[in-house]
Amino acid sequence: MSGEYKVTLLQLKANALGLAAADDKIELGYLSAEEVYRLAENLLLLNAVTPLTDEPGIIVRRGEKGWRISMCGGRLCLYHSTSRLDDFWAVEKVKELASLPPFCAPTPVTPRRAPQLVGTTTTPWSSIRSVAEVAGLFTLGLALIALGFWYGLPHKKLSDAPADVVVVKSSQEIDAIFKTVAGSYATGKKPGDSIVTISPQGRVTIGAIGKDGKASKPRLEAQAQAARRGSLAAVLVPAVGVIAELPPDAVNVGAGNSRWRKVLN
Repeated sequence: MSGEYKVTLLQLKANALGLAAADDKIELGYLSAEEVYRLAENLLLLNAVTPLTDEPGIIVRRGEKGWRISMCGGRLCLYHSTSRLDDFWAVEKVKELASLPPFCAPTPVTPRRAPQLVGTTTTPWSSIRSVAEVAGLFTLGLALIALGFWYGLPHKKLSDAPADVVVVKSSQEIDAIFKTVAGSYATGKKPGDSIVTISPQGRVTIGAIGKDGKASKPRLEAQAQAARRGSLAAVLVPAVGVIAELPPDAVNVGAGNSRWRKVLN
């Protein structure tokens, strides 16, 4: 065992520099924190070449607790659990992972002094030291409270609508938007490329192209909300974000700049 983190790759090749098939899972065993950081750096490099959804990811376990590292909205995200439907911390640089669970070191606790024996003499220096210890414990308490608020409060999810997206309410406009965006769109034609299908009723499924060239069993299925992003028709999907039309015959998925081409029957 070379490290304390048990690592599993989902839909990624062994070095996280390439995409694997939708149902691929690679157990890398136990790695050090530095080795996990290198995998996260490779995930960023892969996203720069092929913008990723939040499905390919790195599962990191420490003891009985697990976390997930994925790309979402063009940023590296560390989920509070192995589920991509959970809250997450978004970071701009890999080195920022070191300040988050499970990589951050536990806050040191100031050891208590033994009680003073009755009859001993209290010196000015011992009084000053006692005041300093009380101040230190008070500061530590404030820091722990601040950490509790930070890790306890919910963070922004991908299901929240961006500022430039307006969810429509009119049933007539909802039907028109779903019919406009309806169709199947893919990131490519090779096995492992992702494919999204939007029904005229707004039902969205996301899967991947299998080795036989056909869409595999969907790994995500959800009902979308009809929306508009400026002059574009769009749908809002929990855990995915915004899928907006990009004429002609393409859509943009999530907050990245990925263009998924329409699949012709």
